[in-house]
Order: sequence, then C-alpha cells, then structure tokens
Amino acid sequence: MPRDIPVGNGSLLINFDANYQLRDIYFPHVGQENHTTGQPCRFGVWVDRKFRWLDDPGWQRSLKYLDDTLVTEVELFHPDLKLKLVCHDAVDFHVNLYLKKIIVHNLVARKREIRLFFGQDLRISGHAVGDSVFYEPDNRVLFHYKGKRWFLINTARGITGQCQLGLDQWAVGVKEVGDKIGTWYDAEDGELSGNPVAQGSVDSVVALHLEVPAGSNREGWYWICMGDDYEQVTRMQKSICQKGGAEPFLVRTRDYWRLWANKEKDDLSALPKNIVALYRRSLLVIRTQIDNHGAILAANDYDIADFNHDTYSYMWPRDGALVASALIDAGYSDLHQRVIIRQSPDLESRDHGQDRR
Repeated sequence: MPRDIPVGNGSLLINFDANYQLRDIYFPHVGQENHTTGQPCRFGVWVDRKFRWLDDPGWQRSLKYLDDTLVTEVELFHPDLKLKLVCHDAVDFHVNLYLKKIIVHNLVARKREIRLFFGQDLRISGHAVGDSVFYEPDNRVLFHYKGKRWFLINTARGITGQCQLGLDQWAVGVKEVGDKIGTWYDAEDGELSGNPVAQGSVDSVVALHLEVPAGSNREGWYWICMGDDYEQVTRMQKSICQKGGAEPFLVRTRDYWRLWANKEKDDLSALPKNIVALYRRSLLVIRTQIDNHGAILAANDYDIADFNHDTYSYMWPRDGALVASALIDAGYSDLHQRVIIRQSPDLESRDHGQDRR
C-alpha cells in the first residue's frame, strides 16, 4: 500500500501521499466507492503575495501520527514563505467526518495574513458525470453531491474561548472540459472568484484567512461531512456548531484509538520501545483497511489503476486469512468475525444447494 498516511473509521477511509496531498476518499465502505479516483485534492498557502501548493519541492515535510492513534502529526516548513504548519488529520471514530486541524506558525517579526486554500477535486462514485456543487450563503458552506452521496465542506478559525465557522472565500467551476484545467488554479493569486454553482465535471476551492501575529501562531480547521443526503451532512455540521467547533471530535477520536490500540494488556516490557510502537502502529494501519462489515481489503490506493485499469480494493480469502490470523494472535478477533457472521447464512444455504445472492 504506497499511500503514506491513511486515516479512517471502517466506513470512511482517507489516504494521503508522500507530498501530504489527499488522494483517496473511500465511502461508504473501505475500498468502495473512491470519490477522487486518485486525483489530488490540493492544499495550498498564500502569504506575502506568494503561493505554494503542497506538492511544491520547497516544502520540508515530516509525516507521522500521534502515538497510538489514527490522528496524523504532520509538520511542514517552507523557507520561502517563512512559516511552519503543524497539521492533525482524523476521521471521527463514530460519524463519517473528516477533519484537519492546522496550526500556522508565523516565523517573521511582523503580523501577516496567511490564507489557506483547500481544493475538492471529486469524481463522486468514481466518475465525474453528473456531479453538482454549490455554495450555501446562509451557513457559508459548500456542497458537492450526486445521488446518495453528499459532501459538506467548511472551515473555521480558532480564537481563545471560541471558534468562528464559515468559508472566507470559495469558487466552483468546470474542470477537464475543453481548455479548463480546474478551479483550483483560481487560488494561485490568493483570490477566489466566488462563483456559487456548477454541474457536470466540476471541482471547487475554499479558503480560510488567518491573521497571525509576529512570531506567533493561529489555529485553523477544515472538514468534510459525508452522508447519504442533505439532512445527514447538515446534521453533522449542526453538531459541530453546537460543540463550538471540531476540536471535541478530534479529541474523542484520539482518545478512542489510544484505548483501542492498548486494549490488550500483554506484557511487552521485554521488547524495545520502537518495536512496541511499530506493533501498535501496524495494528492501527491494518484497521484502516478493514471495512466495518468485516471485509479485509488487500490495498486501497488508486495508482495501480494507471497500470492495468484495476485496483487491489478486493477482499481475497488468502490475504484476509493471513491478516485475520495475525489479528487473532493480537487479541482483535472481533474485526474479522463480523464477515463470518454475516456470511454464515449464505454458506449454510449453499450446503443445501441454494444461493440467496
């Protein structure tokens, strides 16, 4: 699995590449459907009339996780921009919410406005035919949708004791039709057009503006709520508003995974600390590749499709059995038992010459 840092909850899987670009959004199952088909959802920074996307070679990157969690700890430094970003990504353990916390450190001795730009290059349900996107001014949020797949995009800035929600800029438009390369290009001058609606092969960009004092830092947030309809995603958004921002979702997810990764009280004191950390990390990464219905997926990245127009997002008995055996030894047999329980009626019916598929 060549993706560098996956985060997920068994229904929603988010993958990042080595440049810290979001490359895969799998929902509502691990491995199915991929709503980006491997295309990057760009993240960029504008400051002092300079703009850099995250794939710019000037970035110095450290891509890690917080210990014993499925919460990332990513550090980004760009000498030309003279700033550092510390990012924490997570998929909420309970609801289908992807969130990113960004702490922006201003490394110069004067106040600066720093604008963060987030691109959504979606191909909902695996293709761009019939996609729609629109900006809702009442709540200052953006929606991508098609059929039973809805995505609500929003941002917020953290201020002592409170959180201000809503997009500062937005733009939506057509991509890859004629000479249109995509709306993401609109961000590179630090200003977005504000176009509110488009359909077909579309993408979008949103922005968050932060005023960062000299030698200090400020906190920003970005998130995507995912669901089957408008009501589901707006209900998640309402919950974020009621809790005063996304921080409680990040904290509870961090705490959940630390409990999960340490639930077995095996004595590992004889092992070096780095081996114990690798063991816990392996359990967590394996968990991201297991669907909540029990299927253990071989691998979930879309790059292999460029080679033979197929992926490894399949559950193969051999691969699944090897992983399930290791999980049993580690004390996590409940994960694969879900697929055994769900399949047992079908297996029994086949023994009687019937097939209920």
